[in-house]
Order: sequence, then structure tokens, then C-alpha cells
Amino acid sequence: MYTRQSRNASLKFKSLKKLVAGKFHSRTEISSRDVEEKNETKAVVKKMPLDDLKNQLSAWVENEHIPGKMQSWFVKDCDVNNFDWRFIIKKTGEHESLVIEGPSKNAEPPEVVTRISEQIHKDHLRSLRKSIRQIWFRATGNGRFALLVQANCHGKNSAHGFKLFSEFVERSCPEVISCHQIQCSPDHLFNPSTKVSMKVDCKNGFGKDLMPIGDTGFYMHVLDWAPRHKDTWLALPERIKDAIHPARGDKFFDFYSGASFVGASLASFFDKVESLDCRESAMVSSRYNSRSLVNENLRFHRGFLENSFITKFFSKEENEGRWTFYFNLPEGESLPQGIEQAAAASRPERILLQSSDLEIASKEIKHFRREGYVLRKSIPLYMDPDSGKFELLMLFVPDRAGLLSQKMPPKGASRSIQRPKERVNEGNSSNIRRFITDVPTFKQRKG
Repeated sequence: MYTRQSRNASLKFKSLKKLVAGKFHSRTEISSRDVEEKNETKAVVKKMPLDDLKNQLSAWVENEHIPGKMQSWFVKDCDVNNFDWRFIIKKTGEHESLVIEGPSKNAEPPEVVTRISEQIHKDHLRSLRKSIRQIWFRATGNGRFALLVQANCHGKNSAHGFKLFSEFVERSCPEVISCHQIQCSPDHLFNPSTKVSMKVDCKNGFGKDLMPIGDTGFYMHVLDWAPRHKDTWLALPERIKDAIHPARGDKFFDFYSGASFVGASLASFFDKVESLDCRESAMVSSRYNSRSLVNENLRFHRGFLENSFITKFFSKEENEGRWTFYFNLPEGESLPQGIEQAAAASRPERILLQSSDLEIASKEIKHFRREGYVLRKSIPLYMDPDSGKFELLMLFVPDRAGLLSQKMPPKGASRSIQRPKERVNEGNSSNIRRFITDVPTFKQRKG
């Protein structure tokens, strides 16, 4: 439930059914396992050259016999001011210190990051510094930041320290548009893309709970999910439009929608846009964005991706039409069981599937082939440059040419026709007529 008292805000990730502080997850895939915080304290993943990633993708296409066209890589030059920076606790023996985490080890942090780093290390903020788990600079995509300070402020001194800190940021850092202090229960490092089920209490130091997404006119909640690099993400809707070429009368369904940024950005090219997510932060930002549209043709559904939802939604007569489905899978997850069948039964014109795991991508390609959808083309997305990871956006279309009905013989099998042998039912063998002749055999004739 999203409530606000005075200047305090509390965002709780629980019922509807069970909510998570991360990207959209199906009910069956929500996990309460502990976060491996030792991985969180690593500075950054070593930079992997794009050529190595291209070779990795080419090897996968050849080994898995992936059909369809592989289009050019989608990557944008990223400004350090449009990247999410973090201060995170690092242990060296018994000593703890706040270190800066950025897009790469050699990247120079923006001036506002170094300015706040100097301030947080001053003596009068010592009690606050001891209670801090991390400070997250959430980039808006136009050179500004929303600040999240995860600190366990149980005492009067640490709470007063946060007040002094937020007043300094508001007064001295015009690049920071808002500052919030958050606490997680259970006590994990906050990460909007994780699967850990938690409640996040958010206290507003200054600014609004909604932050702009670049200069697009759309907004997202400060606790909602978004890629850490904003430049590539901001250009993604245009790349999707160029890939599918929507026509008049088409409709768009954005699953795992988050703030519904992709759906809202493409709303002017579709008659109707629907989005689905299970988190309250996604509901707040998506409904705000829907009111910003000229045609007001975006509708948000809060819930889980289940067969029953798809079946019920597309059984209604008003939801008939040429649909484009967009599944942006969370990292390491596949579609919930049976969603491929339910989606294919709804007869969409196109299915877009975005995954960061090539093994999962191979499985989903096979699943959709069994449901009569062929992979037409794939677009490699370098959403987080310098991370050594990439995503694959796959476009599936109905098999109108009947390619999947042409069953080919197994590899290595003989091409000669094997006629089936007649099988005799032993239970009725006594009823079979047996013909005996009196013609002598060869030995009998010789004798």
C-alpha cells in the first residue's frame, strides 16, 4: 500500500499476492533466498571488448542452429552522467570504507559524486556514515540524479545526520533532484533488479518520489527498475519500432513493464497499449505516464504473468485484433510454464522476447516453434556497455509459410523407406488358417 504522511513515504512490496523489489516475477519464480552480498561489493565487472561478445554470439548461432536474420548490434555511447553510480561498503580486514562503483574502473565520476563523497566523510556525519549500507545515484538520463541513501538510522544521531546531509545536497548539489533514505526488511542491499522479497520503507528528504526519464516527458518511481545505463535504454523504443513496423490498427502488450516506458513511448503508433507488472512502484509510475499521453490509450494491469490472465483477457471480444507481445525477461529467468502456449493461443501478430541468457533464449525459440511461431530476426542489445553482458531481442511471427510442418528426418538417419512389419496378435494365433501342401521338399525328392 502506498501511503504518505507528512514528508515520509512507505512503499511496501507485499499483497496483491506477493511483491518483490525488483523486475516483474511470476508467482512460481519468486524466491526468498539470501543475496550474495560478496558479489555486491565487487567494484565492477572487467570490460569485455565488443568483438569478444560478437564471437560468443556467432558461436551460439552456429552451435544451436539458430534460424532467422541476426541484425547489427544496438549500442550507444554512454555519458558517465547518465549512469547509475553507487557508494558501497567494502571490507578490508576489519576496516570498512565507502568506495565508488561506476561503469568501469577507469571511469572518472561526475563532479557531483566526488562532492558528495567529500561531504559524507566529514566528522559531523560520522554517525550517519556508520549506518550507511550504500548510496545509489539513480541517473535520470539528462545529467541529473535521484539519491537513495540506504542507512539503518535507528538512533537520534544518525537520523539527525541524514537530515543534515539531505539539507547539504539540496543546497549545494543542483544536479540532485531528490533525496530519499530507505531501509529494507529483511536487511539486504537494495537492488531493484533482484528477486529477493522485501519491504522497502522510504523516507523523503526532499524532492518527489517520481523521477523523469530523460527528456521524454515520462517518469518512473525512484524505487522502480531501470537499466543502469540510460542512453541505450532511452533509444530502445525507437529501435523496437524500426524492427516491427507497426501499422494502423495494431495493439501492443508490454509484459514485465516496470514504468511502462517502452509501451508509453510507442503508444502513438498503436491503437491500444496494455502493460502488466506486479509491483506497486510500477503501478504508480505507469498510471502517471498513462495520463501524460495525448490519446490516453495506455492501461496498466497490476498482477502476475499467468495463463489464466492471458486466457481471460483475450477471451473478451473487445480485445480482438493484431497484437504485438513484448516480454522483457528479468535476468536469468525464462517465461513461466505454459505462457508460450497461452500466448500463441491468443494469435498475436508478433512476439518480442528480450533475454540476457542465451541458454534460455534457445529453449524459448524451441517452445515457440512448437506453438507455430518462427524466429524471423534477432537484435543483439548492448544495454550495459563495459559490463561484459548483452541481451538478445528476438522477433517471432506466425508460421504462415508452413515451414514448421515440413518434418525433416533425424540427422544421420537412413533415407531408405522402412516399411512396417506385420505384427501377429499371439492371443488369436489359434484362429489363423494355416495352409499345408503335399509337395515334397528337396531332401525328400533326393531320397
